[in-house]
Amino acid sequence: MCESAAYVQKGDKLERIMENVVSVDPFEGKVYLTDLLGEQKIVDGSIKEIRLMEHKIIIAE
Repeated sequence: MCESAAYVQKGDKLERIMENVVSVDPFEGKVYLTDLLGEQKIVDGSIKEIRLMEHKIIIAE
């Protein structure tokens, strides 16, 4: 499958905030995440990095 986990970077640590992410939409200083079941989470920040081979989406606050 192609789902990824979303993380927020806090200092040197990554905090997992959502699993099975299928959609990522950055808009006006926020990142809108949607999972496989259609649940949505909105995070203040910007996309810092996407690691496709590791299935990680890293968001900087």
